[in-house]
Amino acid sequence: MIAKITRGKNPGDIGAYLHGPGKANEHTYTAAGRRVSGGVVVGSNIGAEGQTDPRWWAAELRKAVNTRPEIKNPVWHTSLRNTKGDRTLSNEQWADIGQSFAEDMGYAEHPWVMVRHGDDHVHIVVSRVDDLGQIWHARNDRRAAQTACTKLEKIYGLEAAPRRREQAKQPVLVEREHARFKAQLVADRRAQQEREAQAAAEKAAQRAKWRDISFPNPPTTRNPFKGNVPVARPYAPPQPGRETGYER
Repeated sequence: MIAKITRGKNPGDIGAYLHGPGKANEHTYTAAGRRVSGGVVVGSNIGAEGQTDPRWWAAELRKAVNTRPEIKNPVWHTSLRNTKGDRTLSNEQWADIGQSFAEDMGYAEHPWVMVRHGDDHVHIVVSRVDDLGQIWHARNDRRAAQTACTKLEKIYGLEAAPRRREQAKQPVLVEREHARFKAQLVADRRAQQEREAQAAAEKAAQRAKWRDISFPNPPTTRNPFKGNVPVARPYAPPQPGRETGYER
C-alpha cells in the first residue's frame, strides 16, 4: 500500500475532483451491481457514508477550517493505493482501514472522509482544524503514513509496496493549476512590456525620420549682438568744482 500526501486550502476543490469523472472518465464505483461514474464516500467520522456529492461533506470540513482562518493549507489529503495485482478490498474493509489509518496518524478526532472511485485505491480528506479550533500539525506525516501502510499490509494480507525514504511533495491539483496560471500571467506581462517598448522605439524612430525630412537644415539660434556687442560704461559720480550743468 502506497500513500501519496498533499495539502490544500479548500475542501470543495479536492471534493469536486474526487467525485468527478476524472481526466479520462476513469473515476467509477460500484452501486447495485453496476459501475457508476464518479466517487462514493465509503468511510468518515461525520456521517457522510454513501454520499456521491461532495458539497455536504466539504461544507462540514469548511466549518471546521473556518474556525482558524490563519492556518495555511488546512486541508490534508492522501491517497492509499494497493500494489498492482493485489486483491480488491470491499467498501467495508476500506472503511476499517480508514479508521485505523486515522488513529495511527493522529487525526481521528478531526473531520475526515474517505472517497472511493476505483478498485485499487481510495482518497482521504482531512481538516487539520477540528470543530474546537485545535490543530493537527501532521509533522513527519509521510514517514508516519509509510509506517501505518506497512501495518495495514500485514493486517489485511496485502502485498508489501516498495518504500521510499521521502515521497516527493506534490501540490494539490488546484495549487498546481494556480502555479501554472501565475507563471503564464508573468510571461504575458513580460511579453506585453516588450511589445510596448518595441512600439515606443518604433514611434520615436518614425518621429525622428519625419523631422529629418521636414527640416533637412534646421536653423541655428542667432546672437543678435554678435559682432556688435555694446560695452557697458562704468558709473562715474560728479567731481567737485566741475561744471555739472546745474546752477550753483
